[in-house]
Amino acid sequence: MIELSKTKIVATIGPSSWDENVLREMISNGMSVARINASFADFDELKRVSESIKRITARVALMLDTQGHKIRVIGFNKEKEIKKENPIIIIPQTFAKDRELSDNYIPISYPSLHKDITRDAQIVLDDGNIVLQVKDIKGEEVFCTVIQGGILKPKKTVNVPGIHLNFPSISKKDADDIRFAVDNNFDFISASFIRNINDVAQIRKIMGNTQTKLIAKIEDREGVDNFDQILNFVDGIMIARGDMGVELPLWEVPIIQKQMIYKCRCAGKPVIVATQMLESMRENIRPTRAEVSDVANAVMDGCDAVMLSAETSTGKYPAESVKMANDIAFNCEKVLIPQKVTGYTQASIETDVLCSSLFDMSDQLHLKGVVILSKTGKTTQSLSRHRLNIPIWEVGNNIRRIRQNALLRGVKGYYLKDLPQDRDTAVKRAVECVYSYGELDLDDKIAIISGSSITNKSNNTILEISTVKDIIGL
Repeated sequence: MIELSKTKIVATIGPSSWDENVLREMISNGMSVARINASFADFDELKRVSESIKRITARVALMLDTQGHKIRVIGFNKEKEIKKENPIIIIPQTFAKDRELSDNYIPISYPSLHKDITRDAQIVLDDGNIVLQVKDIKGEEVFCTVIQGGILKPKKTVNVPGIHLNFPSISKKDADDIRFAVDNNFDFISASFIRNINDVAQIRKIMGNTQTKLIAKIEDREGVDNFDQILNFVDGIMIARGDMGVELPLWEVPIIQKQMIYKCRCAGKPVIVATQMLESMRENIRPTRAEVSDVANAVMDGCDAVMLSAETSTGKYPAESVKMANDIAFNCEKVLIPQKVTGYTQASIETDVLCSSLFDMSDQLHLKGVVILSKTGKTTQSLSRHRLNIPIWEVGNNIRRIRQNALLRGVKGYYLKDLPQDRDTAVKRAVECVYSYGELDLDDKIAIISGSSITNKSNNTILEISTVKDIIGL
């Protein structure tokens, strides 16, 4: 049986992983969250894939990833060569309608680029493979010269680094996808191109009153600049390095990654590192050494989860990619020394201080692990952020929250439908549950965090140290 890492794995589901046997293998290899990219899926596919996951297990969380404001080249069906120093004219698709245009015209799906862009700005096509520089703007035509040429295929992406584009906060497609995710009880929505708290507010309004958690994808300069504010109003962060590496200089991305991970840890909110982690495994059974180092560094930085995209959605080796990510994380974690962080989470100050104190005690008392009884999951978030080397077992009667907190590093959830109201009885049942799964031996010493028996007091403020046999009476 594969030993699973404390760092969680988010895997994108696509044609390579639709088969239920492949999904089962991916789950066995360590997939904690199944991501479905709405950019390439209609409602029928979203429903089919989500139901397939639910048939296999109730433990794997479902994440819907919105398309966001992607600009694409349109209006041609065959690839075209873009030669260096050639003149290129970027136009909106409406301009191209009913006109005979030469090959140096490239229509795009954004209607008002000519209003937003300035001379000398750069336009980047196909994730940075082709770079244009703006020389002049006449009406709706944006005249460019080619700085870096290449072969341009239909429907490739368009980025305009450093320029504020006047997108609506939410496209109709994204709004419809968000409502679908909420109505179908997805555990997470990862929202693309979150630039500021206004974007967050618009998404929250569409989501309404729901248990679905909101993950903000940070992908451009505005999102980076407004990160501290965004973090306060979302449930977690995805560091989406694909578009970020096009919108910002590439060498800034690893620095931003480390800064964002640390800030998320301080706030006790899950952080996912995404894009091209094991990219070569789309075609090869083994990753490059650089990719292994990339995954390892994300784990060492302290992320909660790493994400696989094309590796598991369209690649040849989806299950093997999950196993590789798990193996890298598991072996890195063996040599890591826990590092306590400061700051306060959404839990109470008493809970944060209690969890900080438990961090200090865990090594001295040689604890096997921590059992948390929590109604809201906030205690689990507060403790997980310190990245203990011992496991955290969360026991609760809300299966959806158990799935959601499974995104947190080092946390393993157990569902008890009937969790007693009496504290002592609840602690005994919780420890018996963890023990029954073979996680504990009778002589193991554990910590238990639970709520108070004082009437009307909701905070988790009781920390108890005990052996397993003393709790369950054997």
